[in-house]
Amino acid sequence: MKRILKRIFKNGYQALNVVEISRDRLVNNYQRLSNINKKIKIAPVLKSNAYGHGIKEVAAVLDELNPVFFCVDSLYEAYELFKSKTKSPILIMGYVDPENLSIKELPFFYAVFDLKQFRGIFKNQPQAKIHLFIDTGMNREGIRTDELKEFLKKLTDKEKKSIEGVMSHLALAENPQDSDTKKQINNFKEALKFLKRCSVFPKYIHLGNSAGLLNNEKLKLSSFSNIVRTGLALYDSVLQLKTHVIQVKEIKKGEKVGYDFTYEAKKNKLIAVLPIGYNDGVDRRLSDNGFVKIKNNYCPIIGKISMNLTVIDVTSVKNVKVGSEVIIFSNNGKNSIINSAKKIGTIPYELLIHLDRSIKRKII
Repeated sequence: MKRILKRIFKNGYQALNVVEISRDRLVNNYQRLSNINKKIKIAPVLKSNAYGHGIKEVAAVLDELNPVFFCVDSLYEAYELFKSKTKSPILIMGYVDPENLSIKELPFFYAVFDLKQFRGIFKNQPQAKIHLFIDTGMNREGIRTDELKEFLKKLTDKEKKSIEGVMSHLALAENPQDSDTKKQINNFKEALKFLKRCSVFPKYIHLGNSAGLLNNEKLKLSSFSNIVRTGLALYDSVLQLKTHVIQVKEIKKGEKVGYDFTYEAKKNKLIAVLPIGYNDGVDRRLSDNGFVKIKNNYCPIIGKISMNLTVIDVTSVKNVKVGSEVIIFSNNGKNSIINSAKKIGTIPYELLIHLDRSIKRKII
């Protein structure tokens, strides 16, 4: 058995389910965003497995473009990139327990909003560069602007010199005229002024995300910041999730499909079974609601999506057989991530990050 398995994998294991990422689209998106304003550099966000696209695969493509740094959420994600020999600097935006940094020197940047964490990182990684995370009004993580003075007073001059960046996050970057957005920007500007008075001069200043960059003319981010953290806009129309038919069968009028028999055929139908389900990232809310694509034909999902199986109606498609390619999520069209998310009343991020890590990622 070991010999057989070894031979199978040596000859190239053919996965039934594959996430395909277009290198050209990814690079074009990065370059397009980079050209919006030359005063602002792009820091690609690779957290949550690069929004489901595959953190190591995406990093390998973007690393060639020399981004200012990559943004991840955790030490685990940063270490994954470190092990894969990523050349670009890496900013960990989420909380890091300083005790986990005591084993060896690591070349990462750290977002910090807690004095104990700051000192713990500085103790275990004295060469580390810190990005102060300011809470400008979103009330998630961050140093409140009215507590920044007290925070900085407790830092030594040496600790202050480790501050290489300052950052925050806009809750409503899509609405640049919103009063809360304006308030957040003003709070951030005040924090920058105070840092300057305390002789802290950060090299990297970042408040904006993808929406912030796209609304830069109204937000005027380039007048006080030099980095934006780009996520969703970077991945626009880059990904396709593909699978293959594993069974084709005819059902008669009145026959039902799937758990709870939520689908009943109103006439004779040809159906196909797919080896992919909600465990893999095909959202269960697409049951009796979503579409997949075969040979440029959109085929409805029928019945409830199972953990590892999905059934579709292929009556209108010619010559469907076992092995036929099926596009679950296209990079555009009726079954795109964006349109599928709209159909079930959620955001594209949710569908993307639920694409199971066990699915093969492939750069094409």
